[in-house]
Amino acid sequence: MSLQQLEQVRDQLGGQLSSASPDLQKMGQLLVQAKFQMIEFETFTPTVGKTKSLGTIEINILTTARDILEIGAYYSVRIKDIASFERYISQLNSYYHDLSEFLPPSQQMYPLLGLNLLRLLSQNKLSEFHTTLESIDLNQLQTNQYIKQAVDLEQFLMEGSYNKVWNAKSIVKGEEFMFFYDILMDTTRHEIASCSERAYEYLPLNDACTLLFLKNIEELLTFANERGWKLNPAEQRVYFVAEDDSIVEIPQEQTITRTLGYAKELELIMAALLLFVMIFFVIMFSDLECDYINPIDLCNKLNQFVLPEMGAHAFLFFMFLINGSWIAAFLNLPLVIYNVRKVMNGHHMYDATEIFRTLPQHKKESFMKVGFYLICFFYFLYRMICALIAEP
Repeated sequence: MSLQQLEQVRDQLGGQLSSASPDLQKMGQLLVQAKFQMIEFETFTPTVGKTKSLGTIEINILTTARDILEIGAYYSVRIKDIASFERYISQLNSYYHDLSEFLPPSQQMYPLLGLNLLRLLSQNKLSEFHTTLESIDLNQLQTNQYIKQAVDLEQFLMEGSYNKVWNAKSIVKGEEFMFFYDILMDTTRHEIASCSERAYEYLPLNDACTLLFLKNIEELLTFANERGWKLNPAEQRVYFVAEDDSIVEIPQEQTITRTLGYAKELELIMAALLLFVMIFFVIMFSDLECDYINPIDLCNKLNQFVLPEMGAHAFLFFMFLINGSWIAAFLNLPLVIYNVRKVMNGHHMYDATEIFRTLPQHKKESFMKVGFYLICFFYFLYRMICALIAEP
């Protein structure tokens, strides 16, 4: 396969593309033929490693292959095959960036790069849009009309200036650019429609046409059918009946049940803590009887836990009231009253000078509390097990 034959295919493709009524079917056949030839020349996916020293023939082959890929990109837009357009652009990036120092400049480079930027905007792929911009010469961002129009459109979208996006239609040139611009406007139109559904219950027909950049009521009717809206010609209104996705139904019964479950678990934990505290008290009193600890150290240690123990029991009592555990609250009420009276009378702290005289009373009280908290602990454990068994 010779270079001359590849150039002939390119010329035929170029002639069809520039024709007022191109034969797209024939162009597709020529492109398939050209791809086979490019594979033979190893120019379908060129690599930089093989192009470090190029002769005139090799440069001409690569240039011709690049021209064919560019025509293929335009052809993909003509047949509305966006996936094919993406593939052609991906192949052309190797020619535009990796091989730019070996090949002469392409007149179609920036038009196609601008077209690809418009494609990314129309698909709302903003991260890829900005990544692509970083690979383009900074001077071209404001001076090249094809790149600048894409940059301006992206700026208008970020500002929410949709009227400027609509007015930019007059400066968009070329069938290929208009194809992606129409997709961009359709994406923008649906974005406006989604916001309108949340902001309004209905709109007058003329206002809806203006807001959505539609030319007439017929276009509005078609668009409304797509969105599931209802038009009322008698009232001259369009009613938005789309569901509001922002409204999330809260499962109240499940939330309440879960909260009560947490409260029961907290009751169990508090009872276990109080049980361990009172066991600690009993052990400390036994140590005092066996002379393992002196009265001053004993009182200093125990007095640190007296008020926290009473406070924890009062908290547990209020948890019963909140959860509606009236039996448990009634059983704990005497102990709450007893603790409150001790605090009010100033008898809640242990006195090192009186500890030996009152030791039997303190031990008896601690044993009673241990037994009481032990019963409470197993009672709460029993309730929790029953609740778990009862769950579906």
